[in-house]
Amino acid sequence: MANNESTNITGNKVNEKLVQQKKEVSIVEDTDGTVRLCTSADTNAPVSSVVAQKKQFVMQKVTNGYNWVVEQQRLLMENPSPSILDNNDELDFVESGQIENTSTAVVLNVTFCSTDETKKQIYGLARIISSIGVKRISGTGTVYLDDVIMGVGYIDSSGGYNEVGSKEMPIEYTTTSETYVERTTQLFVNIQNSFSTDENRLAARVTVYAFVDANTTGQARINLRRGLADSYIELVMR
Repeated sequence: MANNESTNITGNKVNEKLVQQKKEVSIVEDTDGTVRLCTSADTNAPVSSVVAQKKQFVMQKVTNGYNWVVEQQRLLMENPSPSILDNNDELDFVESGQIENTSTAVVLNVTFCSTDETKKQIYGLARIISSIGVKRISGTGTVYLDDVIMGVGYIDSSGGYNEVGSKEMPIEYTTTSETYVERTTQLFVNIQNSFSTDENRLAARVTVYAFVDANTTGQARINLRRGLADSYIELVMR
């Protein structure tokens, strides 16, 4: 009897459901010394070692923190928190105090600690994205978002932050809005000297500079919305 089943150009039977598989890409070295890209579904020759893997960590704020030296409530996590975590909207941002200085000054300086406990070597280029909001609280003048510095490093076993690379972006951004207006910044930070997460935890820092006109008060925040990736770091680990 003839088989009347037809196939499409992918080699699948018509009307057959396709299952999409999420694949994680790594750079690997085969036993013969060949370096190649490899996915989680790869079934090629045996792999002797993973050379490098790109990872993304989302900046989040939590109520019950991760214990590294002290309780860390500002974290780098592979996945964002549930969108309704603790039913607490204040977890969606880190906010400055009132900005009253009329010349540029640090208004936010926030360090985020990774929850990843695997021993990795970190090197190369780090991509850091930060979503920042600014608004006027009182007065009739202008609020100035002046500068953003983003850094990558690690928190050691004594709790100290050690920076291995940073990048600065002067920003000429002003507002008179009394509700937050948002600006997203992207910087590429070169990690010149690799470092290990053995007895350390990967960390990122965001520093915001701002000022206001006389007789004006403003405020700034870093956006960390639950369930989303407003602010994050992407880097290479081995």
